Amino acid sequence: MGTDGRMLSDTVSSRARAFVRLVTPIRRSQADVAIIAVAVIALLGWSALQVVAQSASGREVVVARVVGEIDPAVSQYVGRVVTASEARGAEALVILLDTPGGLDVSMREIVQRLLGAPLPVIVMVGPSGARAASAGTFIVLAADVAVMAPGTTMGAAHPVAVEGGMVIPIDPVMMEKVTNDAVGYIRGLAIQRGRNADWAERAVRESVVVGSSDALRMGVVEAVASDLDDALNQLDGRRVSGPWGDRPLRTRGAVIVEISPSVAELILAIVAQPAVAYLLCLIGLVLIGSEVFAATGGAAGLVGTICLVMALMGFNSLPVEKGAVAVIGLGVSLLVAELKAGGHGMLAVGGVMAIALGSWWLFPDSGPTIGGVPARLDPLVMIGAVGFLAVSTGLVVAKAVGTVGRPARTAMPLPGETGVAITALAPGGTVSVRGEAWSGRAIAGTMESGQAVRVTDRRGLTLIVEPVETGTGVVSAVPRSE
Repeated sequence: MGTDGRMLSDTVSSRARAFVRLVTPIRRSQADVAIIAVAVIALLGWSALQVVAQSASGREVVVARVVGEIDPAVSQYVGRVVTASEARGAEALVILLDTPGGLDVSMREIVQRLLGAPLPVIVMVGPSGARAASAGTFIVLAADVAVMAPGTTMGAAHPVAVEGGMVIPIDPVMMEKVTNDAVGYIRGLAIQRGRNADWAERAVRESVVVGSSDALRMGVVEAVASDLDDALNQLDGRRVSGPWGDRPLRTRGAVIVEISPSVAELILAIVAQPAVAYLLCLIGLVLIGSEVFAATGGAAGLVGTICLVMALMGFNSLPVEKGAVAVIGLGVSLLVAELKAGGHGMLAVGGVMAIALGSWWLFPDSGPTIGGVPARLDPLVMIGAVGFLAVSTGLVVAKAVGTVGRPARTAMPLPGETGVAITALAPGGTVSVRGEAWSGRAIAGTMESGQAVRVTDRRGLTLIVEPVETGTGVVSAVPRSE
């Protein structure tokens, strides 16, 4: 081989070695990428398998706790939980129940929601020591699956008429009619769910009560469980049918999701009591009237509006006569008109009578209820509230016309009359005009004690005043003694 050949061979060899050196890192880089890609795919696959496994073993069971009387707030709560359970795709809804009974209309609303629920509903009377009395018995029998904890009871579902927290006698014919209606309703629930209809009838007619062991033996419930986990384990695999079809429950190892009452439902539970809603209505109307009668800077009006809104929330959930609310409002308006006019009590008498009539008419006698929720307003609450308004209005009117242990006061000062600020007006306070002390309010800003003022307007017994320039007007700085 010649020199040129050797040079060519060396050149080719050197280039080949360079190519190998160049390609080797590339191949190693590709190998690393391949390894990383395989690892990522493996991790993604493992994650997917984990998600599938979690979705298989992490089925949700929604839990709602109903403790206390069955009222409109509980009905709203149960309805919301049923809707939320469906939206979450829950395996089942469990209602832990402990109630002495409640309002018939609220109980029937809950029963309707349970019968039409788009997922299986399990009602468990628990924990130990709990009860499902009266209206609670109907709710248990409406469930797809009924469970009781040891030491719990259910029954005593005879209708009663309650007024002012006391059971009152009722016409026998009406009681028989209501009892037969309740019997037909509870037997229908028991038959639909395949439970002991004869015992259900006795629970209404004879107010019988059954414990957990006897309830299981008599076919009133499907299981007795020590706690929620025990119940879910026992019911796993049990077939249930409904709007969702016919399928077994898969509750063992399910993830428990508890839904608590919302703030609005907690507030409704308070304001949906007849006495509370009634008093809030009166307080709200009186405060709003006070704002109109004697300007308070909006504070009374704001608080009154809040009270009135809360009262309307309660009224919306109770069987009230809407016309009665209007009559009560008319009565309060007459009281306010009396105070603004500074008259001699005729409007006040009419206002008190209107409030009393509206109060008596507000909650009609709805007859017997399934449980212990008052069917009407407690008469003592009504008498106390109306009496307080009557006495308060009478004292204010008497003071306005000068009939309470003092000579009659002259007519109220007219716009243009002058006086002096006894106290600082910020913006409300006391002023002296004609030597008499009056409630005063600055038309704008504030005024210092001792500052000369001029009357510009009147709002009830309150004088609206403005500052007087120095040296003008006739000022009476000290109220005359009497």
